[in-house]
Amino acid sequence: MKNRTDKMISAMEKVLKGINQPVYGTDAPLSPDSSAELNFIVWGDPQISAVSPLRSARVFNACKDIKNAIGKFDALVMAGDITEYGARCEYNMITYLLNPVADKLSHIFAVSGNHDVRLRNYKKQVRRFSEFLANIKNGVPNSEDKYFFSYMLNGYKFVFLGSDRSTFEAMYLSGAQLQWLDSELKNAPEGKPVFVFNHQPIKRTNGLPVTFLGRGKWRGSVGWESDRLRAVFEKYNNVIYITGHLHYCTSQYTYEDCGAFKAVNVPTVGVINHGSFKNFTQGLVFAVYKDEIRVLSRIFGEGRYSPEEISNSRFTIKLNK
Repeated sequence: MKNRTDKMISAMEKVLKGINQPVYGTDAPLSPDSSAELNFIVWGDPQISAVSPLRSARVFNACKDIKNAIGKFDALVMAGDITEYGARCEYNMITYLLNPVADKLSHIFAVSGNHDVRLRNYKKQVRRFSEFLANIKNGVPNSEDKYFFSYMLNGYKFVFLGSDRSTFEAMYLSGAQLQWLDSELKNAPEGKPVFVFNHQPIKRTNGLPVTFLGRGKWRGSVGWESDRLRAVFEKYNNVIYITGHLHYCTSQYTYEDCGAFKAVNVPTVGVINHGSFKNFTQGLVFAVYKDEIRVLSRIFGEGRYSPEEISNSRFTIKLNK
């Protein structure tokens, strides 16, 4: 397995020599806002592949942007599809990419995506995912028997969801996980937002089905449990639901105010972004204040923020009282 990872590293290095490397520092460098109570970064879908060194090269350049940050962020969260095939060498590869920048991140979190779970034994993949996060400096692993867990960070609750069985594209949310989520939201700190991370959005949010190539009523979403998940969110105020999966660029669909909950979809950092703003390596930077959350879109692999004329390149989430 080490040999396979070494081959992936070598292939990535050859790609990096053959492409134009970003010149960092020409735009505002990454820097946490000292006046915010919480600063974190979210990437969608690194989707590191044993057969595509170009993806590793893109994530490598995105990591360089974090390495050049002025100051330390509270967290990096990866919103699923960490790998293409769920292979150990792919997890080893992203560990290799992230460990050198972990000193700029107090915590590193990840949720599983359909590509992480769909081709292999479910229980084995849950353990492998936990081991992957445990092997990253400042990584926060899930347990060895389930993907979902919660974590308190600077007084704010982070909730991480994950499929309860292997599925090909959508996910399966068991009644037990939904009940657990309900309890987590009920017992969250009063008056503060709760950040819920999952791979797939809820159906008919974030531009679905248009943003998933227009395929079907539920394609691109959580799937059959979408309505049940939405019903849990609608019982509470200030749930910030952050997802990946769509591979859609920063756009009018990135943020949607759904009333009780807010739906945020993050572009991919590793593969192609669909839509009109196709730049690779897009992600979001969050600064959390007492009454609002400010979000900036950034092209991490180019070391710059997305142009202001791009829809939702900058947006503010006003918290419900």
